[in-house]
Amino acid sequence: MNRLSNEQIMDYLDNSLSPSEMAKVEQHLKTNTEDAELVSELRFAMGAAKEWHESEPLTVSDNFWPKLRDNLGPAPKRSAWSQFKNQVAALFGPTRATRLSFGAAFAVIVFLAGALLLSPQGATKQAVADLSPADRAFISQSVAKHEAYIQNQPAPGDAASIETGADDDNEPEIP
Repeated sequence: MNRLSNEQIMDYLDNSLSPSEMAKVEQHLKTNTEDAELVSELRFAMGAAKEWHESEPLTVSDNFWPKLRDNLGPAPKRSAWSQFKNQVAALFGPTRATRLSFGAAFAVIVFLAGALLLSPQGATKQAVADLSPADRAFISQSVAKHEAYIQNQPAPGDAASIETGADDDNEPEIP
C-alpha cells in the first residue's frame, strides 16, 4: 500500500472500515509517517471542531434565509442556449432512458453526417465503365472460364478428388 486515499483515511477516522481493513490501515500507519501525521492532524482538527460546536452551537435567526435571498439580488440572466437546454430538459425529464435515447440519436446523426460528407464523390460510378471493349471481353471470358473450371473440378481434398485421384496431377512425386 503506497499511500492511503482520502476516502480510506476518512473511513478509518469514522470507524466505518471492516476489522480486516482497519488492521491493514493501522499497519500502514506504523510504517508510513506522512499518512500517520495526516491522520493525527485530521483527528485533532475533527476533535477541535466538535468541541467548538458543542461549546458554542451555531444558531441563525428565523429570518436568516429570507434575508439572504433578498440580499442576493436578481438571478443572473441566462443565455439563450442555457434557456433552451433547460426547457428541453424539463420537457423530457432527466431519466436515464431519455438521456440514452438522445445520445443514441445524436450518435446516429453524427455518423450519417460524416458518411455523407466523407464519402467519395461519384462512388456510384462503376469501375468497369472506364475499360476498353477488349478488356471487358477478356474479363468476361476469364470469369466464364473460372466458373466452368470450378463447377467441373472437385476442390482439392474433397472426397470426390480423393476417390478419383483428380488432385494427384498437381502433387510432386515423392522419391
